[in-house]
Amino acid sequence: MSRRLALVFAIFAGLTACGTVPPAPAETFYRLQAQPVPGVTAAPAIGRFEADSIYAERPLVYGDAGEPRASRQYHYHLWLYPPAQLVREHLAASLGSSQQDFAEQRIEGRVLRFDRLGKGAAASASVTLELRLVRGREEVFSRRYAAEENAGADGLGAHVQATERALATIYARFLADLKQAGLR
Repeated sequence: MSRRLALVFAIFAGLTACGTVPPAPAETFYRLQAQPVPGVTAAPAIGRFEADSIYAERPLVYGDAGEPRASRQYHYHLWLYPPAQLVREHLAASLGSSQQDFAEQRIEGRVLRFDRLGKGAAASASVTLELRLVRGREEVFSRRYAAEENAGADGLGAHVQATERALATIYARFLADLKQAGLR
């Protein structure tokens, strides 16, 4: 009996092994492209940027209007670097600044939100950053900034462009606030 059972098991195993498993989708990596912020002649160095939880990871994060308290990550759509590093490099390139963690005067920040909201052409990029100006060891200015930009087209490429526009809006507000406070 055990010989017959072994034969049935071998045939079953052979038949199931013949089935093919479709390949996993290819991973797609997204990067931000910086545009110079108008009117910036000399900007502080860019210091440390931080992020927690899902924003410390590379997968793009999305939410749905039907579940406003839920966030999810795409499995095969990833930022080239974690958002904190992306924003730091993007800000430095946008301002023409260097990246120096211990410069005497520097901009530091924290990524609080970096999401795709909604679906299709109605989707938007929602970005919230905490930005601060630090001199030596003293924080001289700190404020939270949020911007949301409509993607205007379906697809994650449009979302990345909307994210770039949201970041540009935040940078412009931050620099205007520094100027108004007499710190720039």
